[in-house]
Amino acid sequence: MTDKASPVLAYPLGDALYLNLTSACTLACVFCPKIRDGDFTVGGFDLRLSQAPGADRVWAAAQEAGLAGRSEVVFTGFGEPTRRLAVLLEIAQRLRAAGVTRVRVDTDGLASLREGRDVVPELAAAGVNALSVSLNAADSATYARICPSAHGESAWEAVRDFIRRAVGAIPDVAASCVALPGLSEEECRRAAESLGARFRWRPYDRLGRI
Repeated sequence: MTDKASPVLAYPLGDALYLNLTSACTLACVFCPKIRDGDFTVGGFDLRLSQAPGADRVWAAAQEAGLAGRSEVVFTGFGEPTRRLAVLLEIAQRLRAAGVTRVRVDTDGLASLREGRDVVPELAAAGVNALSVSLNAADSATYARICPSAHGESAWEAVRDFIRRAVGAIPDVAASCVALPGLSEEECRRAAESLGARFRWRPYDRLGRI
């Protein structure tokens, strides 16, 4: 068991195991409980991290949390996991070597923009075989308004490019949008499916309130 003072680096929800690499984000999404009211809780787990853990520490936490027999391992938390790209890639390789069949990354899709190179081949080579990418809008202006960042409206096109490239390299790519008031599910669906991804319409205010 992890004591209350220890950071939560791995946490089970259902049949899956979730890995928490960072609290840092590229975006400041207006609907995020972390941004809106300082709530870092998911499924009863406080995911706030004051320090970025190394690969060995996360791996040990995954084993302690019950890695064996999991149907899926997911890199996600209240930060953008690709902000710790080297750690993510190393752990993904270990997971596949350990026999984990499905390794998913939940991401804002801005890793390539941030890193200055196409990181999709690196994710695929490490064994990541599923992505859930937060598209979050059907146009760049709406995206910049609800997911503000230093990149402004250009971020939305970078996410779209990431999704296009991922669809050609990774078996399962979903593009998601949060069901915010005023957003059109149909327009978001068209934007996602035009990139070749399957679409996920995520319930508003579910994250952090499970």
